Amino acid sequence: MNRVIVKERVDRIIYECDRHLLRIDEAMEDLVEFMPLDAEKYITLTKDEVQALDQFLFRFSKLQDAVGQKLFKQILILHQDDNLLVENMPFLDILNKLERVGVLDVESWRRLRDSRNELAHNYDDEPNEMAEAINKIYREKDKLVEIYFRLKDFYNKMF
Repeated sequence: MNRVIVKERVDRIIYECDRHLLRIDEAMEDLVEFMPLDAEKYITLTKDEVQALDQFLFRFSKLQDAVGQKLFKQILILHQDDNLLVENMPFLDILNKLERVGVLDVESWRRLRDSRNELAHNYDDEPNEMAEAINKIYREKDKLVEIYFRLKDFYNKMF
């Protein structure tokens, strides 16, 4: 595949990720007022607090998806200069290759995915579990941002 096309694709993904990160940061300004959560705080969240929390969790998920489902593969295509090879590569192989070039810690990525899955499998009628799952994602935000910035830096060094 033409490197220019892949570069344009990566630029669009980075723009998307930067927008998600901006919204995460805006939500974080409101979250610091009531985080971390416990069961009682979770049950008594105000409408504005729920909206800030929803914004944070939504954008966290969108950033994680954009990085994991789009950016990983496109960065590796540019690095390997082989679209066909990377397009047919299992996701775990993509992660391992990115780890070998020093851009990613696979275990950190797995923990982020596990935390998000944990949140998805908890329900409002389980306030202790929900509060803990949300707190975990809140604490791991910096790890996701670090992974994104490492990829972005790696990409910028290619050009």
